[in-house]
Amino acid sequence: MTATLAELYVKQGLIGKAREIYRRLAASGDEAARKRLLELPSAEASIKLLEELLARVGSRRG
Repeated sequence: MTATLAELYVKQGLIGKAREIYRRLAASGDEAARKRLLELPSAEASIKLLEELLARVGSRRG
């Protein structure tokens, strides 16, 4: 596993796979990987937005 592979995953939108690679690299002492891991976008905002949308749809359906 390399940072290059992780970046390919990022470009493909597969952030979870990229995170896993960067976590492994960071755990082995790679400081650049640790920093990049902190820069990757989080899915939390998207999940929250989707949950709110689902709640609105559910409330309209009765």
